[in-house]
Amino acid sequence: MKTCFYFFLIMLLTGCSKKNPVEKAFETKPDECWCYYTNCDSYYTYFKFKYNQLSYRYSRDENGKFTDKPEDPFVPEVPEKWSVSEDSILTWRNFSYDVVSFNDKVIILSYPTKEKPYLNYIFLIKEKENELKNHSNDEKRLYNPEKYKSYK
Repeated sequence: MKTCFYFFLIMLLTGCSKKNPVEKAFETKPDECWCYYTNCDSYYTYFKFKYNQLSYRYSRDENGKFTDKPEDPFVPEVPEKWSVSEDSILTWRNFSYDVVSFNDKVIILSYPTKEKPYLNYIFLIKEKENELKNHSNDEKRLYNPEKYKSYK
């Protein structure tokens, strides 16, 4: 009887402490960051989502290492609280986002806007510190417009 009691107690404790799988996907390891992309921003911002439910903003230094040193020394970066509900709604930076899709390497968020198309997207792409990405391809459309002409 005593064994059954301990078994149920352990099951109860482990069952209650399980994290939401979407929330767990946001958490980063020490050498990882989420690169934040939108159709509105043309610069790269990185975030670490930690298990303590705080996110931290990072950038890359000249050596490609993640640094939490603010770009503007007069405006300190403040950690932001975050959480994901069971129905996949991310609450972060005083706003709510729908988690459209997620896996170990990419998270897609959506949020409503007042202007067309009335819905915008945020793409979080996981990057490791030792795998510096070449972001020069992001502007290839600007340098090769002839490749993107539509034929009617």
